[in-house]
Amino acid sequence: MKATITSQKNTPLRKTVSVALGCITTLAALLTVATTVRAQTDNFDSSSDAAWQKSTTADYPSTFTFVTDAFGGKAYRLQGFTPTTSGTAGAENTARAVAVRTNVTYDTFYVAADLVAWNTNTFDPTNEAVIGLIARASNITTPDQLQGIIFATHYNQYGDAVGGTRGTAQIYGVLQGGGILIPAAQGNFTINPGHSYRMVFAGANTNWQGSWYDLEDLTHPLLTLTCDDTYAPGFFPTNGYSGVFGLGYRGTGANVNDTTVDVTFDNFVASTFPPTSVAEPAVPHGMIGAPQVVNRTPASYANFYSPAGGISFTATTLTTTNAINTNAIRLFLNGVSVSSGVAISGPSPATNASVSFSGLASNCCYDARIEVQDMLGRKTTNAWTFDTFSDAYLASSVAKNIECEEYDFQDIGNGTFYDSPTNSGYIIINGSVVNGGAPGAYVDLAGANANPAAGLTPPFSYFDWDTVPHIPDNEFRSGDAVGTQNGSLEYQAALGGDAPYVRFYDNLRQKYLLAQPDGTLVECGVERTEGQEWLNYTRIFYDTNVYNVYLRHGCGLTQPLSLDQIVGTDPTATTNNLGTFSCVNAFTHSNFRYAPLLDSLGKLATVSLSGTNIIRLTMAAPHVNGVKQGLWLNYLALVPAVPQVYSSAQVNGIYTPEVNMLVDTGNQRLTVPQSTSARFYRIGWKSQLQITGISLTGGNVVLSYQ
Repeated sequence: MKATITSQKNTPLRKTVSVALGCITTLAALLTVATTVRAQTDNFDSSSDAAWQKSTTADYPSTFTFVTDAFGGKAYRLQGFTPTTSGTAGAENTARAVAVRTNVTYDTFYVAADLVAWNTNTFDPTNEAVIGLIARASNITTPDQLQGIIFATHYNQYGDAVGGTRGTAQIYGVLQGGGILIPAAQGNFTINPGHSYRMVFAGANTNWQGSWYDLEDLTHPLLTLTCDDTYAPGFFPTNGYSGVFGLGYRGTGANVNDTTVDVTFDNFVASTFPPTSVAEPAVPHGMIGAPQVVNRTPASYANFYSPAGGISFTATTLTTTNAINTNAIRLFLNGVSVSSGVAISGPSPATNASVSFSGLASNCCYDARIEVQDMLGRKTTNAWTFDTFSDAYLASSVAKNIECEEYDFQDIGNGTFYDSPTNSGYIIINGSVVNGGAPGAYVDLAGANANPAAGLTPPFSYFDWDTVPHIPDNEFRSGDAVGTQNGSLEYQAALGGDAPYVRFYDNLRQKYLLAQPDGTLVECGVERTEGQEWLNYTRIFYDTNVYNVYLRHGCGLTQPLSLDQIVGTDPTATTNNLGTFSCVNAFTHSNFRYAPLLDSLGKLATVSLSGTNIIRLTMAAPHVNGVKQGLWLNYLALVPAVPQVYSSAQVNGIYTPEVNMLVDTGNQRLTVPQSTSARFYRIGWKSQLQITGISLTGGNVVLSYQ
């Protein structure tokens, strides 16, 4: 069995286990052998499923109903209930609800649908199910003999008493109603409650590819799995129907499984060829004629993007009959509308409108949102994140970087830290990985675990629930229990043998590229994290510097992290909280981004330290399955603090921070949304500033300062 995960930042690496390279490069390449069959589509607005074959039987009760969708139409809700059969306990005895379109069978296939709702009660231990798309399906009306190939999520897989959400994304072969499951590809990826997703599954011969998209960003897949059946040939169905499904998973009794399943889909399509209306890796909106954003720059999760490139995109309905309402196009940056600054070319209304914005500032993090609307009043949103930091800026003397894997060590007689460590890690030379350690480097230095079970003595370097290293999760600090990896390594299940894996690397910085003339140092990070674990970093700070702090990370499970100044020595140390990072589930560790350090009021925290200080990064969530191993931590970027804006309804009133704000330090300009009432403004910074001008532009207050 070969399997791989792909992304735009995917780099294969071989060490002790070979990496299986992607056997499928694009959907177009995958499906070129297909013959054309007219696509089957259903947006369910007719409230009829007469064209669908369903799995309802007396032994496996299920219902198929229609609920209102986001556009006022209908979506398709599948519910499966406790089986009444008393046969052999196991996967085939779980609740199930399956629906397929039976007027066309497919060998080569392209199938897609929106996953818009599911049972999100993570406190229910029986709420563990597998939901998604099924292809080459048969035996639908005899659910205990169902077979097909599924692209799915197994959600709430590790649920616990406090509500865990951990799960997997997977491509599996299903035989005998789930009595036989054949893994083709799998990884630890978790759907995010409150979001809706577009699932896309394609296959030709013995190769398959599945991709997940957030419905608010159809330009970029959150994850792509590719695989083939070379390990288990002949076990996977070669022809059948396409559809949607939900299967219960876990039993609570000896013979009867009381797990239920509840899932809602919308905008289904099945065909042989993928649509050609948008260029890969983007996909079209599932509702024909719906407004959407395509050809957008910068890309999702873009790092070190040049602000001179601005923002550009096309607003389109991908039809010749339904038009975009160009007057309703909106662009928001960090919660502030900059719509008045966009330039739109072409007629109004238009089926394709080219839009651009040139007002980006340097050295900023942006959470961006585009709203587009058609002439029928239907609106969709495109949301993404990017930054305009530069590698040179972060490496300059005005900033201070702390690599997350370079936490304190315990070396009697030689100290516990390096303030300006030698760039170190593992080097790839002619495909081989070698230790790139050097004097003044952190690689392979041992830290002291504060876990009492480790039996170590102060000064402590970290706290980890584990007490021994885990292979291969000890690739930078080989003797420590802290998980360290060269790149973000994503595991997948395979039938037998070692599990293939693929590594994803963040945007490689120049300091690594220049560190080894005969090879390349790779980006390393901390992973295998759990709630309440922490890492200490001792560094020298100067009281003339005041910083904002950003955490470069990949997050698969939403959770907070705290940053604290440690005062005193172990074990009587006290903490001075500097702020909190909010890391939000981006589906996988390999979608890298910055999280800003925020204070208790939700604004950018400012950090000012003098002399030698210990700062501690803590996984602040409880020690529960819901956050376990949900992070990959790259580095802390301490950059010069930007001014903060405060406002009040009264000149002598209480001034509160403006949380939504755009900062342009180059032009000494701050922009905040305009209030509906009279407001008075102040600027706070490390030194005295003066407001030199105030204007109202595009519904915003623009403050100039010096």
